[in-house]
Amino acid sequence: MIRTKNVSSVSDRIYGTIKNEIFSCVFSPGDVMTIDSLASRFEVSRTPVREALLALCKEGLLLVRPRVGFCVTPVDVREIIETYSLRILLEKEAVRLAVTRISSETLLQLGRIMELPIHQYNHQFHSLIAKESGWGVLADVLETLLDKSARTRACLLHAEKHYARESLKGNYGHRDIYDALLRRDEEKAVAAMERHLEEAKNRVLKAISIV
Repeated sequence: MIRTKNVSSVSDRIYGTIKNEIFSCVFSPGDVMTIDSLASRFEVSRTPVREALLALCKEGLLLVRPRVGFCVTPVDVREIIETYSLRILLEKEAVRLAVTRISSETLLQLGRIMELPIHQYNHQFHSLIAKESGWGVLADVLETLLDKSARTRACLLHAEKHYARESLKGNYGHRDIYDALLRRDEEKAVAAMERHLEEAKNRVLKAISIV
């Protein structure tokens, strides 16, 4: 988001707040928001609100509904399948590259964050591995895909308590990925990442079928 100074800082703040609220399901799929209501809430003019909302539209989080407002996009099964399929392709490559490049400090950090509940560290776990691949563009693309996955999980956690309970158990394959990285075992790291993401995709699709 590149704009002039004053509008930029206000718009970025609004953008970040609304994006977080979409990911945490304060705004659920299908909810409508308007420029006027948000301008009143944030006590700003319409311009920075409009720019923030249009930026979220570009990311696929909102849709413009003429004469209505901006609608939070629904969780789409096809998008979930495409997102996880792309993640499998890219994160297998990311972890393969990271095996020989990952620093001792990052390994320690991965070990520490896995002590947290999974919903608090999942994004960071995958993001750190992507960054350690050494490929900046790959890490940037994966960051977008991780955002999409995070939003899907948040909506399902919000909608289905059974899924929430199951999602907070265990580390769902993170330990296998971590152990393979510690041993610098490329084959096992790639296999563990693929298995982990396939299982994650299947859990999400199963949750959708019961929500």
